[in-house]
Amino acid sequence: MEIENTTTIKGEILLGIIFALELYALPVQFYLVLKGSEFTFFSAAVRFFSFFTILTNILVFLCSAMLLFGGKCKLNFFFRKCTTIAAITVYILIVGIVFNLLLRPIVDLKGHHLIVSEIFHTVVPTLFFFYWLLFVSSEKISFKVILYWLVYPIIYIIYTLFHGILTNFYPYPFIDVTKLGFETALVNGLFVLIAFVVLSVILISISKIRTKTL
Repeated sequence: MEIENTTTIKGEILLGIIFALELYALPVQFYLVLKGSEFTFFSAAVRFFSFFTILTNILVFLCSAMLLFGGKCKLNFFFRKCTTIAAITVYILIVGIVFNLLLRPIVDLKGHHLIVSEIFHTVVPTLFFFYWLLFVSSEKISFKVILYWLVYPIIYIIYTLFHGILTNFYPYPFIDVTKLGFETALVNGLFVLIAFVVLSVILISISKIRTKTL
């Protein structure tokens, strides 16, 4: 089933705001990574795309772009599906929850670093959640889809651990094998996956409740 009311003026305005924020924050963040290091363009790009935050915000950017400008593009049919938008909502909410609960106390960001961080971790997750809640038509989603939704974070965790073993770079301290050990990092990764499952159950339950009240 595809969303039915994304063409409403309020929904388009909200999507437009999300799209504009991502259009600003993503290239600025890459510039900051490139400027603030001695990496080559290629190595800076690898590091940039190694963050779950970046990958997920790119997903949000692509989704909002498709919903606004996709027209009859085949990719647009994928991003218009209720299950797709619900999954992306779970992903971007995890980005916000993990940062604000675990990482915010240990980072000290200023200037553009602070601005893009707030966009990625607070503003966009909040806005995209409300877009899903207010402007995506309700649909009975099976809890079985959670297995498919977990493919993305599982692949990310596996990639991050093995990439870290090869390069000693870990984008997040709770999966830093060099400091925590492989077993602890893996357990932390499993806890994050559990958080994905719990949040997925919550959003699917909300969707089911909304469907019954229509």
